[in-house]
Amino acid sequence: MFSRMGDDVSLPCNNVVYPNCSSTTWTYNVNRAIELVGLGKVKQQQLNNIAGSLSLGSDCSLHVSDVRANDAGLYTCQQYLTETGPQHGGEAPVHLSVLTISSTTAVTDLKPNVNMTLRCSLLTDTRHSTCWSGFSLSWGSKTGTNAQDTQYSSCDITLTVTLQKKDNNRKWTCTLTEKGNMKISIDFTSTFSDIAEKTTDSDDVISTVPGSTASTARPALSTTSPSSAGTSNAVKLPISHIMLFVTLTIMAAIVTIHTRRIRPPKALPPQAEEASGIEIHVLEE
Repeated sequence: MFSRMGDDVSLPCNNVVYPNCSSTTWTYNVNRAIELVGLGKVKQQQLNNIAGSLSLGSDCSLHVSDVRANDAGLYTCQQYLTETGPQHGGEAPVHLSVLTISSTTAVTDLKPNVNMTLRCSLLTDTRHSTCWSGFSLSWGSKTGTNAQDTQYSSCDITLTVTLQKKDNNRKWTCTLTEKGNMKISIDFTSTFSDIAEKTTDSDDVISTVPGSTASTARPALSTTSPSSAGTSNAVKLPISHIMLFVTLTIMAAIVTIHTRRIRPPKALPPQAEEASGIEIHVLEE
């Protein structure tokens, strides 16, 4: 079976005895045998040595989540009728090969005019990246005019290309074929870390992402004439602030009037009282 790094895969068990998987045992073997499932139960303590997540399917298949490079190897499904009894029947082996792709150039250094080198490998139970008879790896046909292929072995190839502006967010595909028929492929996307450049004669910043028309420019200068500067430069307050100011002014006036009405009149001094006496004379005709 084949899987890409990061995918999920289910390894079939073709010798199941008890449908509830109580007789099923899965082992993983590269340099030594590791028991992953014993009589239908996943052994969590073994997960650090292999995949990040293992589970048993309803048909006793072994589910491997988030496949990693070291998950490639030989998996064997076996049946035991009792915990201490002998193995029942034959074994059901599954060879899992993992297709990986990586960049030897740091992703933070990807930008135009930089040489990018991609490595594509098929990892097998031998870990020697050796293809079986009839299998081969190749890069996609659209690799660019200045691309150069370098093949280390039949299942470990590299691609070196000088990046151009049009290569931002471009996918580079490595394909595994068997006698001309595609079995599995894996992609690498070259994303440039520096996507914005400043022009030399302007402070405007313009996006260089292909297909993008957005730009960030400095604000336009005011064209208000000097005669209208007094009104155009006036501070514009929000309506809520104006209403609050008016309300506070009215409340202050009401408080002042009310205070004056209830305030007792000041007593006049005696001299003022005498001086303030008024005589009224009625003149008769």
